[in-house]
Amino acid sequence: MLKLFCGMVIGSLITMTLLGGTTAADQVIKNAQTVFETQSSQVSTTLTIYLLAFLALLLVQLARSITKQNQQTDLVIKKLRRTHTRDL
Repeated sequence: MLKLFCGMVIGSLITMTLLGGTTAADQVIKNAQTVFETQSSQVSTTLTIYLLAFLALLLVQLARSITKQNQQTDLVIKKLRRTHTRDL
């Protein structure tokens, strides 16, 4: 893996040297910075949307869980009342 990475770096350096030296390297760096800046702004928006959707789903699930637990508790109380009145 390390050999592959080193080979890619060396290949990139040789290609840049053959294509124009420092001007080609500067252009590659400018392109990389531009891509990084546009992706970082898009990722933050996308990440925010995903986080909000996740939180909404989590809150809905929590509310349903509490409601279900209350319904089960009410059902148990109802059954206990039925059996308790029969015993009397």
